[in-house]
Amino acid sequence: MEYKDYYKILGVDKTASADNIKKAYRKLARKYHPDVNPNDKAAESKFKELQEAYDILKDEKKRKEYDELGTNYFNFKNAGAGGGPSQGEYYYNYSTGGPSGFNFNTGGASFNFEDIFSDLFNRSGRKQGPIKGGDLSAALEISVVESVKGTERIVDINGEKIKIKIPAGISNGGKIKVSGKGSPSLNGGPSGDLYINIAVLNDNIFERKGNDIYVNKKIKLTEAVIGAKVEVPTIDGKIMLTIPAGTQNGAKFRIPKKGATDIATKKPGDLIITIQVEIPLNISEKVKKTFTELSKEGI
Repeated sequence: MEYKDYYKILGVDKTASADNIKKAYRKLARKYHPDVNPNDKAAESKFKELQEAYDILKDEKKRKEYDELGTNYFNFKNAGAGGGPSQGEYYYNYSTGGPSGFNFNTGGASFNFEDIFSDLFNRSGRKQGPIKGGDLSAALEISVVESVKGTERIVDINGEKIKIKIPAGISNGGKIKVSGKGSPSLNGGPSGDLYINIAVLNDNIFERKGNDIYVNKKIKLTEAVIGAKVEVPTIDGKIMLTIPAGTQNGAKFRIPKKGATDIATKKPGDLIITIQVEIPLNISEKVKKTFTELSKEGI
């Protein structure tokens, strides 16, 4: 059987006292408990591993054997297992009575739910105050337009449909707090909070940098040379932009206050339009002659 470092699993040194081992176990048990992480197989596996490690290290005799035998400990224990459940087999038994009906079996020895969380009691034996449940986080992707104007989304958190109101102006990396929608408390306290991490996705029209919105606008070569009025998309709809004669490829035009409004300062960003001059691929002989004549003049 593969060697398991029980000290590493609990995050303690080999010289740790029994009290420190107990504290480390209880802290991690609360974090990975199935009631806190429903339908999370990884957390369930971690919880089993923690219980296995604590079962050995909390017992002075078992801990001594484990320390002395090292990698041979598991071979030694398996040799005397007698066909029963192996040291690594654990079972969850839930009753309909709620958390108090939870038991954890390890091939004969059972651990009651209250034993796992007995640190909720102080030294005098009386319960401490209610402890708030753990916070949860989720990621949500929105478009540039949605980030500027705001929107609403429905997210599914552990089977619960929650409506999230996304404020206008929120930027990439922004967070939204939804109070009371995190993990439930384990001793009657308030539930934790839910934090939504926002990712603003650029598209083939708009790109957001800070509070400024960037747009690329393709124009014809003739429009760049002699000037023109062209239609440009903005968050609020299309506008007409005047292209001066002789506009160069890559030129930028700034339209004030057409970007996103900063949530904190309420200051609006700008719209930045980058010009891309299109060079025609297929031109007629007549057009070629015209360009030939222009080239003679140094144009």
